[in-house]
Amino acid sequence: MNKIATLWQGASYQDHLLQSYRLFHFILQSVLLAIGSGLFIAILIFDDTAKASYAYVVLLVVTALAIYLLVNMNRLIKARAEDVDYYHNQIIEAETILPREEQVLTAFKVYQKFARFKADSTAFFLQFQLTSEVRAQLTEKGKGHTRKILDHYLFLAFLILWTCIHSMLIWSWAM
Repeated sequence: MNKIATLWQGASYQDHLLQSYRLFHFILQSVLLAIGSGLFIAILIFDDTAKASYAYVVLLVVTALAIYLLVNMNRLIKARAEDVDYYHNQIIEAETILPREEQVLTAFKVYQKFARFKADSTAFFLQFQLTSEVRAQLTEKGKGHTRKILDHYLFLAFLILWTCIHSMLIWSWAM
């Protein structure tokens, strides 16, 4: 097996792990938010202060677990994304010796970064000036739109939701 094929296998494996971690984390956070929402409603409905207090302690435990997982899964997902970037950089580097028509990942990354709205992205790539600086920009860490949404904003949204649950409870108790 040649080097590029081996690199593609490694990239595919790392990307599969990355997507699996994202999905696992999303499901886990969704389940914990559902539990937290149920506890939130129960706390608001309980007439007995002791029951409401007990439910709030359970909510605090669920929230602590959710935030702990949020922080650690965020680290894990970012590390796995760096592994995918490593393989992509290696493939792009290995493709430099290939004719332009065979530089599959490089062409795709040029399309993503520079030619997404061009009429003929293939022609654009074939005439595009690929310097070593441009190649280095093709997989800049954390610059992709999808990664920003999944690896930053989604984590932030979960944190905001947990903060809202507790803020609304504190606000309802203050009234």
